[in-house]
Amino acid sequence: MARPAQIAIVALAFAALAPGIARADGDAVGQADRLFQRGRQAAERGDYAEACLRFEDSYRLDPGVGTLINLGDCEEHLGELQRARDYYGTALSRMNPGDDRIPRVRDRLAGIEQHSARLTLRLSKDAPEGTVVTVDGAVVDPRRTPLLLAKGVHPILVTAVGYRGARYSVGMAEGETRALDVTPGAQLETVLPGGSPASAAASTRATWMKPIGIASLGIGVASAWVGSLAGVEAIDRRDVQRANCNAQNVCNAEGVAAANEGATWAAVSTATFIVGGVLLATGVVMLVWSMVSNRAPAPSSAGLSFSPAGVGGTF
Repeated sequence: MARPAQIAIVALAFAALAPGIARADGDAVGQADRLFQRGRQAAERGDYAEACLRFEDSYRLDPGVGTLINLGDCEEHLGELQRARDYYGTALSRMNPGDDRIPRVRDRLAGIEQHSARLTLRLSKDAPEGTVVTVDGAVVDPRRTPLLLAKGVHPILVTAVGYRGARYSVGMAEGETRALDVTPGAQLETVLPGGSPASAAASTRATWMKPIGIASLGIGVASAWVGSLAGVEAIDRRDVQRANCNAQNVCNAEGVAAANEGATWAAVSTATFIVGGVLLATGVVMLVWSMVSNRAPAPSSAGLSFSPAGVGGTF
């Protein structure tokens, strides 16, 4: 059980922290209010894109119902009717029954429902998991359609990893309802049209053989150079040995050391010459092979052409 002195210390610590916490909350609310006012000023001058950004910043600091209503208003002016409806709906769900803003928000929701075009997207069954669909540049979930759209032309992009992708351009009239089948396009081939698995394999070989061949040549030349230097050093040690040994090959200390060092340098020279020769031969073979492999027929460019999209098409 905590002793009274410990309890008192903890209580004092919380008391000391409380003003700081209160000030931090107050600063956040004050900053949110300043951002809100900047959003209102932007909306009054007709800059609704700026207004939405400032309202979003304000809402992150202080998620008020009034900020949600203003977010709905600026999104509605930008033609983002789906987002506007979501903001209005969230604001309405958080209002108390006697809130005098309820009738105005309901009227805005009714106006959106009345004037919006509705587009249902039907993603093809063979579309892979992770297919991304964007409408007017915003990612949407086809399963949550129909989308509420303003009248006008709306670009739709459907993409997936390993697929060519597809673009659609849909013109919607006010109050119109339409369904559209969408797909990420044809699956990309692993071999370009006009090529073959054999030519692809040859191209792959050429890709890794050339740098290895160049590296082998470089190391081979360096090894030959080291072997030459080692050979020169071995000859020098032999001369020192001869100068310090008599006809019966009896040597002083310097002659014995020179004989040992000369044998070592001779072994190094022989080994590096052998390694260098092997690497030089390997490098030449790989470079020649890579050049031969690169002579595979060029792929046809027909598979890279773009077809006209019209209402919908692949790219």
